Amino acid sequence: MIIQKKLGIALALCATLLLAACQTNKTKEAKVTEIEASAYVSPEGQKLDKIIYHMDGDMSKLASLKPKDIDIKLTVAPNPFLGEKKDKQETAKIDKVSVSGNQLTLDIKDVDYPKVKQVAITSSNKLLTAQKKDFVLKSKTSDLFKKNTFTDSSGTVLTYWFYQPKSDKKTPLVIWEHGGGEVLASSYEGANLVANQGATTWIEHGFEAAVLSVQYPENYSFGISEIESERTKMAAFNKAKAELIKQYIDKGTVDAHRVYLTGASSGGGASLRFIQQYPDLFAGALVVCAKDTIVPISKKYDLAYKLDNKEQLLLSPENYQATYSAMETALKDYPKNVPIWFVQAEHDQVCTSYTSKMMYEILKTNGAQNNKLTLYSDQEMEAAGVKKVYHPSWQLVYQDKQMLNWLFKQKN
Repeated sequence: MIIQKKLGIALALCATLLLAACQTNKTKEAKVTEIEASAYVSPEGQKLDKIIYHMDGDMSKLASLKPKDIDIKLTVAPNPFLGEKKDKQETAKIDKVSVSGNQLTLDIKDVDYPKVKQVAITSSNKLLTAQKKDFVLKSKTSDLFKKNTFTDSSGTVLTYWFYQPKSDKKTPLVIWEHGGGEVLASSYEGANLVANQGATTWIEHGFEAAVLSVQYPENYSFGISEIESERTKMAAFNKAKAELIKQYIDKGTVDAHRVYLTGASSGGGASLRFIQQYPDLFAGALVVCAKDTIVPISKKYDLAYKLDNKEQLLLSPENYQATYSAMETALKDYPKNVPIWFVQAEHDQVCTSYTSKMMYEILKTNGAQNNKLTLYSDQEMEAAGVKKVYHPSWQLVYQDKQMLNWLFKQKN
């Protein structure tokens, strides 16, 4: 009886083990758990270069897939600078399909991701069918920033992103002022981090520094220097930023003697006003293709967005002299202690280069001996891949190690 009982237990155990083995050997169908849109921030902005399918189950049937077996259709927003008015239909070029572990990766030719409105992926394997809404965007470096809000003593609210390196000592702080194309009213949350490398270049070039970037709700006009309400609003934002910076300094994480300011386009113009309002806050500034926030030029003389004729970018001798005199008056008490490197394309068709040139000359005459001026020629812009519209000189600046190193050598 005992022997029969033991035999029964043994048989039951064998059956259980056999069933488990059968279940183990049975193939588990592959399924997609996440589709990652893998991006990085280039000089031209955020680029999608990989689509990664994270999966569970048996992926053996996917190993033989080739680029020809997959099609990626894109609906791309028009580029107004190029005169485009309608959405474009494009096909993404797939360079490689690879399977590794539980991932299937599509390496694609860089796609300007923020301009992509829709994505439609089709394949001989239906498992890969997807749309943009199915993606989880993961962006190299820019994802290291944390979103925060700050309310200053006057009630002004800032939405900002902050990157803090792992360090047991005080670090320099870079303030990045974004351009008008990245304001929330006409873009999307976090555009200030990915539209160019103004925020990310410091991290990627190995500078051990904190980086702070506010995203503004709307842009200011070309006529700001003559519009009191806009100047008042900018001054309020500057006050809030100054209080926020002081808060980080007081925490002991930021070196008060190495706070650096940089901005491009509208952000360059905002930087000029920020320095004027808080001259003792900054150790140095890199001001790129600045909008004319000190004296009116672009709007007053109709110089902005003249894309086809360089002659339209020039002031008449009389208007040049009037503007220069107005700039001399406006800069009479402008800070001379903050080293500023002005950078711009000579023939910038959006923000006139007169602002950079006049400010550099007049401040030098006034005693500011540590400033610099770089004006890119058309040939330099074209060689860097900037075609036809020479406004985005930031594409060159934030890859220029000499300029970045210069800024980090400044100390007050």
